[in-house]
Amino acid sequence: MVDIKRREELNEALELMHFGFRKLIEKPDQLLAARGMHRMHHRLLYFIARNEGLCVSDLQTTLMISKQALHRPLSMLIKKGLVESAACMEDARMRNLSLTRKGRALEIRLSRMQRNQFRKVFMQSAPEAESGWRKVMRDLIKVDSIKG
Repeated sequence: MVDIKRREELNEALELMHFGFRKLIEKPDQLLAARGMHRMHHRLLYFIARNEGLCVSDLQTTLMISKQALHRPLSMLIKKGLVESAACMEDARMRNLSLTRKGRALEIRLSRMQRNQFRKVFMQSAPEAESGWRKVMRDLIKVDSIKG
């Protein structure tokens, strides 16, 4: 059983994560909203930018979302001319995704805002704070495999 002091420390961690994330996405979300888009569009742009030629099923797997959850925002990005979808050379049934020039410019702008926030915070922190944060985030991703 978790004691009261520890529970409060864990609650603080949850609150810090919530408010930190909210601050990290605030400006990109505003920019997206002005274009009729939301956070999922940024996620798609981000991962397509880092994996040019990524096929739709691999994007779905990477983001751990259903085909249905991916369809609407991806279709919007294609319709807005931010993402291109082309038949895969090896299998015409598969679609490869890439950013258009316009899509790349938007992704760079959105992600730059967030990279700048991280850069500023990491510069203010000791080097071991950044490495500690990275370890916590990596461990959080695989928390189900942590014993205890």
